[in-house]
Amino acid sequence: MATAAAGLLAACGGGTDTAFGDGSAEGTAGPAPAPAGDAPRTQLSVPDLYDTSRGWESDLRGTQLPLPHSKAVAVFGSDGERFRFTVLDVTSGEVVWKSSKIEGPDSPDPLTVAVDGRDYLVATASGVVDEGVTTKGREITTIDIFTARGSGNGVEPVHHLELEGNRVVTDGGAGLLVEYDDGAKDDVVLTVDPATGATKEYDLSELEPPEGACTICSTTEAVAVTSQGPLLTTARKDRRAHYWVPRAWYSGDLTPSGNGEVFVAAVEEDLLVANWYDEVKGRESWAVLDSATGKIVAEVGCEPSRGMGGSDAGGSSLSAQRRYLVFDYLAFDLQQGTGHCFEETDRDKPVYLTGVTDDGVAFGVAPGGTYAETPVAVNLSTGQVSESEHSAVPFSDYAGFGLFWDEESEVMVGYPHAE
Repeated sequence: MATAAAGLLAACGGGTDTAFGDGSAEGTAGPAPAPAGDAPRTQLSVPDLYDTSRGWESDLRGTQLPLPHSKAVAVFGSDGERFRFTVLDVTSGEVVWKSSKIEGPDSPDPLTVAVDGRDYLVATASGVVDEGVTTKGREITTIDIFTARGSGNGVEPVHHLELEGNRVVTDGGAGLLVEYDDGAKDDVVLTVDPATGATKEYDLSELEPPEGACTICSTTEAVAVTSQGPLLTTARKDRRAHYWVPRAWYSGDLTPSGNGEVFVAAVEEDLLVANWYDEVKGRESWAVLDSATGKIVAEVGCEPSRGMGGSDAGGSSLSAQRRYLVFDYLAFDLQQGTGHCFEETDRDKPVYLTGVTDDGVAFGVAPGGTYAETPVAVNLSTGQVSESEHSAVPFSDYAGFGLFWDEESEVMVGYPHAE
């Protein structure tokens, strides 16, 4: 999902979250990338998986947005007045297309959403329009949606939406989730299908929890978008709560006791990560769920948690071909339906995972001394953790390339996998 994990050491900059880490910087577009067949001028200390003698680099300034389904990476930036997307081929660094100037009531924020194997770029802004000397004007939120596959310069959005009010737009998984930001209508949410631009409004006060769920909770919240409607939750209690998609599924079907109290994080596209305590087996159960059905895709049992590093998608990453998913100290093989736990135990330190490749190699850190972290690589076929000498990790990896951000030179570098 749009907006994700913290990276390791020198690899990442600040800004919008991405699958492996952050890759961003503010500024204006720079010159063309180095030829893909030559060694990039910027040489980083990277995992052995990558060949630094080949690749490309680009000093386009802005926020980097991986587009794995399109084998591209977008940069969202401004020349001081105009904001636009510039989309690069991830295997060469060459510019594929540029968007038109994005108009809005204020400076726009970018995000991505992937639905049905298609990437979409989204720019959203909220602000006041039609303000006069004696009139206050009105607040609106604009949403501009682009398909990631395009060509040429000045590409226009496929959908432009203008909504009344100050709203927050996020990647909800199977679509965009839109909520009011000013508390005016906390019980109203909107979903947007990026493929068609179609919107659907939901009044949360009318979507009652299913039988057996919390009936005295004061609020109902929308936390994600599924193909069957919004994923809802009751007021959270001790990190766990009741979750359901109206007329589709309820979290009570997951827990042996049927009480339905689980932890759920919307992670990537149409997938969720869920956790509950299995009283029968005396362990923490962690699972990847299909968001539309609530069915378990992969599951693993862990020792009782001593605390998680994150409670949302901040530590999640899905490999480009959707076989592997990592979340916090967990790694799942969605093809085999299995997983690994790297939680803290009486014997072991925890390993926090921030990225994973289609080759089944995950990157992460193991805590060291005070404020120290040791970079590690994990072979997910064996679960073997090994210390790595690298000081940079990719903020994304797909199409046989790892994407890196060099904070010092403010350059994005693409290194191919070693042959």
